[in-house]
Amino acid sequence: MKREPQKQADDKINVVNLAIYRAKKALERDGFEVVENPDGKITLVIRLAK
Repeated sequence: MKREPQKQADDKINVVNLAIYRAKKALERDGFEVVENPDGKITLVIRLAK
């Protein structure tokens, strides 16, 4: 039996960079709001006190 190769181009695989994840969590703990653009760039916005 011959198997045809499976196409993985249609499936999106999300890879999380652990260093970036930790940095984002640390910034959130310090009072920053982390916003990510669709192109993957990160923008920091200071949270305002209510």
